[in-house]
Amino acid sequence: MKTLVAQGRAQLVEVLPASEFKKEHLPQAINVPLETMTAATTKSLRKDQAVIAYCHDYQCDLSARAAWRLESMGFQEVYRYTPGKADWLAAGLKTEGTEAKKVRIRQMLHKDVPTCSLRERLEDVKSRRRPNQDMCIVVNDRNIVLGVIQGETWDANPQSRVADVMQPGPQTIRPDLEPKDAQKLLKNYDAPNVIVTTSDGELLGIVKIAQKKTQKAHKAA
Repeated sequence: MKTLVAQGRAQLVEVLPASEFKKEHLPQAINVPLETMTAATTKSLRKDQAVIAYCHDYQCDLSARAAWRLESMGFQEVYRYTPGKADWLAAGLKTEGTEAKKVRIRQMLHKDVPTCSLRERLEDVKSRRRPNQDMCIVVNDRNIVLGVIQGETWDANPQSRVADVMQPGPQTIRPDLEPKDAQKLLKNYDAPNVIVTTSDGELLGIVKIAQKKTQKAHKAA
C-alpha cells in the first residue's frame, strides 16, 4: 500500500462516512461512502486503473462490500485494503485531514535504538553497550520485536545466547497514540523507555517516558 500510494499507481477510495474521511484519510484518497456508491459518484475513477477500497479496520465490512460493488460496476482491477485506516495509522504513516497534524507518539520517536538477534551471545551484545544504555531490543531478520535485554538480564552468563536470557513479550505501543492516551495505557509501566511498533510488531523506535511528561507539562504551560 505504501509503495502504491507513493508511486501513484492506484486509486484509493475511503468508503467510510464523509465525517470520518474529513477527520483523517490516506494520502490522495477520495471519499465515496458505500451508501452513496453509484455510477455518478464514481465517475472520477478510471476503470482501467487499479482501485483500492478501504474502511476502518479488519472488522469493518464496508470495504469488502464496496470492492464487490465496484467490480459489478465494471472496474477491472479492484482490491480491498483489509486492515484499513487503523493499520495505516498504526504504522505511523502520513495522513491527510483536519486531525492529521495532531501530536502523536510517532512525532516523539527515537529511531536510533540498539538491537540484537536471538543467536548472539550476551557478551557480544554487552561489548556494544553504550554508557547509560539499559535496553537492547531483540529483533528477527524482519525487524519484528521478540524480546528485550534490560535490567538484571545484563548480569546473566555472558556466554548465554540472547534467546535464552531475554525478557520475552515486552510491552509495546502504536505510533498513532496521542500522548495522553499513551500515558493512561502506561500508568503502571515503570521502565524509562517504551517500545513503539507497527500492528505487525515491526520496530519503529522507542519513546522516553520522561519526554512524554515534559511535553505534557509544556503544553499545560
